[in-house]
Amino acid sequence: MSLRESTGFRNFRQQYGSTKRGLAGGILQIYSGAQPTTADDAPNGSLLNTITLASGTHTPETLSSGTVTLTGGAAGSVDTITVDSIDILGGAVNYNASLTQTAADVAAKINTTLSSPEYTATASGAIITISAVPGTGTQPNTKVVVCTSTTITNSTANMASGVASVNGLTYGLSAAGVLAKSGIWSGVAVLDGTPGWFRFVRAAADASGASTTAIRIDGSISSSSADLNINPCTSINGITLTIDSFTFTEAAA
Repeated sequence: MSLRESTGFRNFRQQYGSTKRGLAGGILQIYSGAQPTTADDAPNGSLLNTITLASGTHTPETLSSGTVTLTGGAAGSVDTITVDSIDILGGAVNYNASLTQTAADVAAKINTTLSSPEYTATASGAIITISAVPGTGTQPNTKVVVCTSTTITNSTANMASGVASVNGLTYGLSAAGVLAKSGIWSGVAVLDGTPGWFRFVRAAADASGASTTAIRIDGSISSSSADLNINPCTSINGITLTIDSFTFTEAAA
């Protein structure tokens, strides 16, 4: 058997380099029926159980965000953008045709610039929204956003509204290419049925539809020889299921 990683997860891991960061604080959903062809697909079957930390009610993460709004000008450049005095722009971006296009160019530049910590950006009209990366929770809140520019005028809003995941799954220290669960992973079944497959979902809310951006990992469930073995492999409404062991293994070749 092999785990199926979503496009969003693969992109996240290539950019930010960590399975643990991508999944920490998330949940494990157990479904009946056949596993979807890819983790980008909407789920098949019925949701039988949601595994959280010690069966606690899960609060999804909300990413902290701030904004830069380009308010005027028809020439010049956006020279720097910093968050908590950390440069996230990596060089000036020249005015391009309109404030809307310039904002899009600035967002694209932020997304290709490495910083520590890293941020992502999107543009809507002349507003550039800067978002913290998953797993940071409340940490970026109140960090000051500063934009300097030539000719172009701007206004900023500091980082805010980040909410940390509550009762999300936790992981230990990776060793020899193996990342193992830590803490108690359990959940109370909401339906009778036979588990057929599972889906890891990151700490933020997942609408469960088809997506190429959602961070997910799917795998098979059976009583033996599956990605997740449950014995007996059954779900009984109201009964708690505890996942005793789960590991992610990164092959050397």
